[in-house]
Amino acid sequence: MSRTTDILVVGSGMAGLAAAIVARSQGKRVALLSRGCGSLNIGSGCVDVLGYIDGRAVAGNPLDALDALPPRHPYRLVGREGVETALGLLREVCARRDAPLNAAATGNRRVPTILGTLKPTWLTLPSFQAERLETAETVLVAGIRGLKDSHPALVTAQLRRYPHPARIRWHETHLENPMPGAHRNLSPLDIARLVETAEGAAWLISGLHKALRATPADLVLLPPVCGLCGTTWKGLAAAVPVPLVEMAALPPGVGGLRLYTALLEELRSLGVDMIENARAVAAECDGGSCRALVAETACGSRRFEARAFVMATGGFMGGGFQSSPGEAREAVFGLPVLQADGAPLPQRPEDWSDKDIFGSHAFASAGVMVNADMQPLRADGAPALNNVFFAGRSVGGYDFAAEKSGNGVAVATAWRAALSACAQC
Repeated sequence: MSRTTDILVVGSGMAGLAAAIVARSQGKRVALLSRGCGSLNIGSGCVDVLGYIDGRAVAGNPLDALDALPPRHPYRLVGREGVETALGLLREVCARRDAPLNAAATGNRRVPTILGTLKPTWLTLPSFQAERLETAETVLVAGIRGLKDSHPALVTAQLRRYPHPARIRWHETHLENPMPGAHRNLSPLDIARLVETAEGAAWLISGLHKALRATPADLVLLPPVCGLCGTTWKGLAAAVPVPLVEMAALPPGVGGLRLYTALLEELRSLGVDMIENARAVAAECDGGSCRALVAETACGSRRFEARAFVMATGGFMGGGFQSSPGEAREAVFGLPVLQADGAPLPQRPEDWSDKDIFGSHAFASAGVMVNADMQPLRADGAPALNNVFFAGRSVGGYDFAAEKSGNGVAVATAWRAALSACAQC
């Protein structure tokens, strides 16, 4: 069975969702093919743009530091103006969907995490506005009994290592378990879903009031449990007498789910055709063009024709790459996965990583090499396919974990790839 559209986007992470929104906003017929729900909804919901370059923290506006990156870096290919435009469009969409993304005035925010570290990031939901810590003298860290990875003493002990937090008077408390009959440890997502109900919101508000009466503070740090929508967060923030700041947590993500829901609502309102539980496995190509992708679905194998394709299928973890000893290839078109400098991966798989966990890992920055239009390149530098474009983690030349640049690169490359795909239609 065949379906035809202008642009077929493959992948439902940040890059895939953003590319589909951009392409549809240009008036094109767009279909989104997804194997699952992507990694966005298990993340923190923070949009990291650029936190580090070669291990050094980026000071000030991260957009001002893009020229210091290597020429092959996706940000350099998109250009500062393009990156800024792409992030601006994302912010417009999220604001419409009650999930506004705010930037700190002076540069990257340093968002506290549930492990007591400070994570540099550029755009955050209102509940993660960590600069409020800069003016707080007394902070109460609230955990929840029965909540997995909820250890206020660990948070305060770790945050005291940093210069400014060391001057804060830290206190800890535990709110009572709101679901004592559960037969497993609770996750922040469990609590956030409960807080969406009137009973759950009352439990959280009452618990925080009780804790603040016992231990007055200027601010409360707590896990990301303040509901799944902006309306719930606003109600909680208004009901507590001091600012609330959520900490970034381990998956399952609550902040990421808030962003995912906002982007999904935008796609549905735009009329994007959503094809779920479908895994692209092969491509039908004629010369330098792709005619269709073949996907395995619950109904068997199906063909999806389009005039242009945006591939946002992820890297090794997302299934966008397939590897064997000494080689890695992109999973649908069989394109080579290369290191950041364009060289093949080492023959020995053990050399794909560095002995130092914080070192430079070949696998981390490997991907499909692309040009400024996000077209995949052959070994001689010419486009391998003229109507196929890559975005997000599939693109090589950057290390999202070491740089803290994952969602920023996803949005920027998705914007460029979508516009390039639209030019083919």
